[in-house]
Amino acid sequence: MKKKLLALGLIFAMVLTMTACGGGKTESAKDTFTAIDSEWYGIDCYQLDSTSGFTSMVAAPLFQWDPEQGKMVDYICTNWQVSDDGKTATFDVPEGMKYSTGEQVEPEDVVASIQHGQKVSPYNSGYSNIKSMDVDGRTVTLHLSSYRSELEYYLTSGFLVVIDKDELDTMSDEDLMWGSHPYGPYAIEEYVSGSEVKLVANEGWSCSNPLAENHGVMAIPKADIKFNVEEFTQTEEFKNGTVDFLNGLTGDQYKELEGTEGIEIVESSYPTLDYFELNTDKGIFQDINVRKALALAIDREAIAETSDGMLAPAYSLIIGKVQCFNEESEKWFKENLSNNPDEAKKLLADAGWADADGDGILEKDGKKLEFTFYSWESSTDMIQKMADQLKEVGFQLDIETLDWNYIYEKISDNDYDTGIESLAWAEPMLLFDMFYYDNTENPGNNKDYRALVDKAAAEPDPVERTKMVGELQSMMYEHVNILPLTEEIGYVAYTSDLKGYKTLPDGTSVFLDMTF
Repeated sequence: MKKKLLALGLIFAMVLTMTACGGGKTESAKDTFTAIDSEWYGIDCYQLDSTSGFTSMVAAPLFQWDPEQGKMVDYICTNWQVSDDGKTATFDVPEGMKYSTGEQVEPEDVVASIQHGQKVSPYNSGYSNIKSMDVDGRTVTLHLSSYRSELEYYLTSGFLVVIDKDELDTMSDEDLMWGSHPYGPYAIEEYVSGSEVKLVANEGWSCSNPLAENHGVMAIPKADIKFNVEEFTQTEEFKNGTVDFLNGLTGDQYKELEGTEGIEIVESSYPTLDYFELNTDKGIFQDINVRKALALAIDREAIAETSDGMLAPAYSLIIGKVQCFNEESEKWFKENLSNNPDEAKKLLADAGWADADGDGILEKDGKKLEFTFYSWESSTDMIQKMADQLKEVGFQLDIETLDWNYIYEKISDNDYDTGIESLAWAEPMLLFDMFYYDNTENPGNNKDYRALVDKAAAEPDPVERTKMVGELQSMMYEHVNILPLTEEIGYVAYTSDLKGYKTLPDGTSVFLDMTF
């Protein structure tokens, strides 16, 4: 399933990591894997602003992120090392890996591929700190201007892959889009524009990923990936066995397929947070006690229940599927800024708010405790639930439905009380850079906050960086003007005869151990 990061037009997709690595080839009872995916726009992932779930079948990432250990581990490349000063990184490119063309993957290919990305990728700022690269034998050395944690995210994402240097030197960017042969477990046998890609297993594939058992050629020799299929047709083809895998269920599909014999449904969610800012320059939210009262009155579990399983409560701005998630920060928010309507009522009373006319809405100095919440159409049910909760403590929440781009425009122009926002990304530093859309000098969004973001991004040790992620959220929560609300949940469905598929805690999927 492909999603848009609703910020500055940045688009991304859930990266489903193809970790089919291990010993010898396993036989499969069925020779073709058929899936429905979001549309493919090319296989030179450096030029893409989004990748679909199965793109990594033909273009595997350089490394794997292990969310349970909280660090980068081997995949195509191995032995990642960073110097103490964070300015030099080295890794190896093992011998024996071959493109579908039969050519061996060389360290020079990796260097040329990264250089290609630095020229053409919309995400090249994530590895712009790579100033130069050297090759010594099978070892690549990256010389960095400074360490930036974003680099590790991109090295494990679907946006940094390996393409043969000879192809990069001789093909145009346009030709590379569909004519190149990135290193991956499969290669394209046929591309039907706007409809499907037919894949065949790469007989030269091998890797070093520790999160899967099979380190060699894929057990299933062929794959047919379809896209732009109407929802009803998706569901019917899946139910009758024509399709083995649905990548990204809609809410209606989830409800229809849940509990069906012969079908497995598992969560596979890219980290996506819904949250909101409160305007501290004008209106009722200038008073921090009013902001605290609003936060304390919200019951996120009840809000999530309006979504039929497609939302979960969020008590942290950096949610659990994001790298460097800080559990203590989540615990603090839950205990101190949520689920306490009695404390909310007390704060409001102490601040001088009272129900003078008996209508249930508090007043002060002749003004109602009333505000407007900008909402997307799809979020109206959960915002209405929040409005009902806030009314219990004396707030009047008025919902105004707008397209997402207009919501961001109003927040950016400081023309708002509050409104729903969403960010989806698996690395925290970009999130910290983009959380605040209000361009005024908001409490918390200041030089101290920005300095700590830069310091955290430059910290090579993920344990220390996780501590700083907690510190940053504490700075934001101190002012109670930016609040997490819900986490979006995604699901995939597959037939029960498909074996070897699993998801990781960060929403990525390990599925090249798959067989029938």
